[in-house]
Amino acid sequence: MAPKPTSSSATNPPEFDAESRAQHKRWLENWKRVGPILERERWERVKSMTDADAARDAIWLFDLWRPDWPTDDGEELLLHQRVFARARSRE
Repeated sequence: MAPKPTSSSATNPPEFDAESRAQHKRWLENWKRVGPILERERWERVKSMTDADAARDAIWLFDLWRPDWPTDDGEELLLHQRVFARARSRE
């Protein structure tokens, strides 16, 4: 059996050619401009939601999770569900 590696392969970053570097640079420059615009739009949508809208979207989100997904025990989702259940019980 091969010995266990002592370091991560991530310690050697991939080599990019000039065109790949230029593409990455353009993507980053574009994201610096577009990212804040999209973030503002996202928050405007969140702020305009009613309580009913938020509850509906949360339920739709929770409905996506399936317990038989491999490597997903759903622990974080279960914790969130408990928090929302407590909030509902206080209403």
